[in-house]
Amino acid sequence: MRKMVVFAVAAVLLASSASIVRGKDIKVLVDESRLYEIDPLIQDFLINTIDLPDFFWDVYDWGYSFNNIFEPWGFAFAKLELEQVATVFIKKEGELSYSTLREYDILVIASFEEDYTSEEMDAIRKFVENGGGLLLLGDFEYPNNSIAQAFDVLFYSETAVIADNKAVTFAGDNHQFYVIDIEEHPITKGVDRIALNFGIPLSSYESGKVLARTSGSSWADKDGLGSKDADEEEGPFDILLAMEVGRGRAVFFGGATSFWNTIVLGEEENLDLLRNAVEWLGELGGPYKQYKIMNEEAQNVLSEAVSLYEDHQFPEAKTKFEEAVGAFEESKEAYPNAEADEGIEEAHGYLATCEIGIKADETFGNALDLFDSQEYERAVDEFEKAKVLYEEIEYRGRAKECTTKMEAVLLFQRGEDALSRAPSTFSTAGYEKAKSIFEQSKSKWEEYNDSDQVATCEEKITLCSNGIARIKRNRMMVIVGGVAAIVMVVVVVVVRKRRPKLAVVEVTPEIPPAEAPAKPGDIILEALKVQYAKGAITKEEYKQLKSIVEKPKPEEDIVMKALEKRYAQGKITKEEYEKLKSAVEKK
Repeated sequence: MRKMVVFAVAAVLLASSASIVRGKDIKVLVDESRLYEIDPLIQDFLINTIDLPDFFWDVYDWGYSFNNIFEPWGFAFAKLELEQVATVFIKKEGELSYSTLREYDILVIASFEEDYTSEEMDAIRKFVENGGGLLLLGDFEYPNNSIAQAFDVLFYSETAVIADNKAVTFAGDNHQFYVIDIEEHPITKGVDRIALNFGIPLSSYESGKVLARTSGSSWADKDGLGSKDADEEEGPFDILLAMEVGRGRAVFFGGATSFWNTIVLGEEENLDLLRNAVEWLGELGGPYKQYKIMNEEAQNVLSEAVSLYEDHQFPEAKTKFEEAVGAFEESKEAYPNAEADEGIEEAHGYLATCEIGIKADETFGNALDLFDSQEYERAVDEFEKAKVLYEEIEYRGRAKECTTKMEAVLLFQRGEDALSRAPSTFSTAGYEKAKSIFEQSKSKWEEYNDSDQVATCEEKITLCSNGIARIKRNRMMVIVGGVAAIVMVVVVVVVRKRRPKLAVVEVTPEIPPAEAPAKPGDIILEALKVQYAKGAITKEEYKQLKSIVEKPKPEEDIVMKALEKRYAQGKITKEEYEKLKSAVEKK
C-alpha cells in the first residue's frame, strides 16, 4: 500500500512538470487495442488477500497501460517522459490501418496479448517505409513475432527470460540486472547501463545495428527458477536493435517491463533510453510530413524531364517523366495530397507529347535512310509526315528543317534526273543544268550543316564538271579534225593549181587577169564561221580556233602537219602522202 502512495505522489509531481512542454512536433500513437492485463488468477489472489473496499477493486487498473499511473506494472511514468518531447495519443480499440497510422510520426507497441493480423502488419510496414517510426517493446508473455516478422526480425520463440548470475542486479533477482555492453548511438546517448527486467533475446534479424547485449554469463532461463539447466541456451544475447526501413526507422527492445513504473522510478537511464529512441524515430517525420519531401524530390525529377524535353531529347525525357509520375504516385500513396495529383497530371501531359516527338524522330530518321537509298519520293513523303508531327508539338525548328530537306531532296532528285539525261557528244547543256541543280541542293543541305549530304552533292557537282570538260574536249577534237580536213582540201587545190602544165604553142587572145585564189587561212576562217553559225562550236571555241589560224606561221608547217595527221588517221595512202609532201617541199 505504501508503494502505491509513492507512485501516486511521484505521478502528480511528474504530471505537473510535464504539462508545460506538451504538444511537441512529434506525434506518438500508443496502441492499446489489445491491452495485456495481470493474469486473472493473480487478480483473484490480490483481491482476496488484501482487505480493501469493493469500489477500490472496481476502479483498479490491471492493465499494462500508458495511462496506469498507480500500479507497478503501468507505463504512465514512461508516457510522462515521452511527453517531454512529443504529443502522445493512446488508441484503445479497433484494428490498426494505414489511414490511421499515416497521421502520426511514431507507433509504440508495448502491451498486447493478441496477434496482429496480416493486414495490420502490412499497414505497419507501409507506415514505417513511408517515414514512420516503430518502437516495439517485446516481452516473454507477448506474441512479439506477429509484428517483428514483418521486418525480418524474430524474438526468442520459447517462453524464457534472460538470467545472469554474474551481472549486477537491481532488485536481488538474477532476472533483473544491468546491461552494460552498449554501443554508441543517438538512442544510447547518456546511457551507461540499462536496467533489464525479465528481458528476452532477439534471436534473428536481417539488418540493423545492435545497440545493447547481455554478457557471456547470461542464459535463457526457460523455467524462470534462476538456475541454469544443461539444455538452456547461453549468452551473450542481443536485446536492442535499431534499423532503417525505407524512409522510416524501427527499434526493437526485448524488455518491455523495463519501462514499468516500478522500474523507471529508480532507473532514470531507462527513461533516457526511451526518450532518445522516440526522438531518433521521429527525426524523419511520419507520412503526413514525408509526402512534402517526396513531392520536392518528384518535382526535381519533373524539372529534369522538362529540361530534356525542351532540348528535344524525347526518349530521355519520357523516361524522366515516367520516373516523376512514379515519385508523385509514391507521395500520393504515402499521404493523399493535391500537389501529387497536379504533378502527375503535368507529367502525363508531357508524356503524350514525348510519344509524338519520338515518332517524329523515327520518321525523320526513316526519311534520311530512304534518301541514302535514293528512294527520293518516299523520302519526301516521310519528311512530310515528320513535319506534321513536329508542328503538332510546336517543334518549329525541326519542322522547318523538314521543309528545307524536302526542298533539298527534290532538288537532288531533279539533279539526278538531269544528270541521267546529260550525256551527249557535243552539248554540255544537260551537265550544266544538272550541276546548277546540285549546287542549289548543296546550299540547302549546308543550311543545316549536313556534311554527309553536302559531300554527296559535291561529288555530283564534280561528276557534272567532268562531263562538261569531256564534251568540250571531244568537241575540240572534232573541230580540229574538221579544220585539218579543210586544210587538206585547200592544200590539194593549191598544189594542183600551182603544178606546171606542158607548154603548147598556141596563139590565144589576150584574156584579162583573173582574181587571185583565196588564201588557205581565209578558207579555214570561213569554215569556222559556218560551224559557229550552226552552233557546232561555242563562241569561246570559235575565238580560240580563229586565233590559231590567224597566228602568223609558215604555210608549209600548217600543210605538213595536216598531211601528217591525215596520213596517221589513214585518210590518205603512203603514196599520196609522199607525192603531196614532195609537192609542198618543192614550193
